[in-house]
Amino acid sequence: MRILINALAEIQKEFGYIPESEIKRLAIDMNMQKAQLYGVISFYSRLYTEKKGRNIIRICKSVTCGMNGSQSIREAVIAHLKIGDSMTTEDERFTLELVECLGLCNVAPVMTINDAVYENLTAEKAIEIIDSFD
Repeated sequence: MRILINALAEIQKEFGYIPESEIKRLAIDMNMQKAQLYGVISFYSRLYTEKKGRNIIRICKSVTCGMNGSQSIREAVIAHLKIGDSMTTEDERFTLELVECLGLCNVAPVMTINDAVYENLTAEKAIEIIDSFD
């Protein structure tokens, strides 16, 4: 399984997502059905079959983050980027994803952009951070 996950991660690193053509190729190379690959891809939330923005924004929607203002952060980001949940900006700079929990309840509300973590956010602070990305 590790070989498969690594292969999928490498494909995504190269293309920014896992295209259908690569799924077909990998299915042949690994002697698997495409449906099996789609099952693995859909299980892991950080593997994509659709193109995403250069920067992936993840906003935690857990109870703790929600009680500390993640909803207002989400609304501000949606208004600022002019996109909805699970959407990508027209210029492909950002994709917005809502996630169940980032495991950082002690510093809620939390947002990540790519691998960077931003803690104790306000809506204003979240927009400033987003604007600092290319």
